[in-house]
Amino acid sequence: MAKEKSGGLEGVIAGRTAIATVGKEGKGLTYRGYSIYDLAEHSTFEEVAYLLIYGRLPNQSELSNYKKTLSGLRGLPAQLKTVLEQIPGGTHPMDVMRTGCSMLGTLEPEGAGRDQIAVANRLTGCFSSILLYWHHFTTNNGKRIETETDDDSSAGHFFHLLHGKKPDD
Repeated sequence: MAKEKSGGLEGVIAGRTAIATVGKEGKGLTYRGYSIYDLAEHSTFEEVAYLLIYGRLPNQSELSNYKKTLSGLRGLPAQLKTVLEQIPGGTHPMDVMRTGCSMLGTLEPEGAGRDQIAVANRLTGCFSSILLYWHHFTTNNGKRIETETDDDSSAGHFFHLLHGKKPDD
């Protein structure tokens, strides 16, 4: 009797990580032991980013400090903006992010004073800036936007850059 073929990578262990797990039968997702559904319902972007990077949810003081850290990492170097301006408007946004990440890595390489956590925070802080700088440049006749804002949250920063004004609370 022929063995029934399974779908996709079912049953294949691609690697081991403490960060995320997919439940049995490919259903359910957890980040560091927390259900993705619980995180989506009860946590902010910054809380989940902190969890993924530092291994636990932050307390209120840590969250406040982390938001300030991310806020200070939103700006983009001129050389990165130049690269983003060369990417065609029809490019898939994930390709823009990959290219921006690669260029930033050449400008701010990992090393002394810039460990993996610092790099992860830098990328978390500036990915919205990368995407929206490119978006405005390619869709608004070469419009260059300022990517540093004083918005309290990453979501607020994203919407501020997207719409060109502070979001309503």
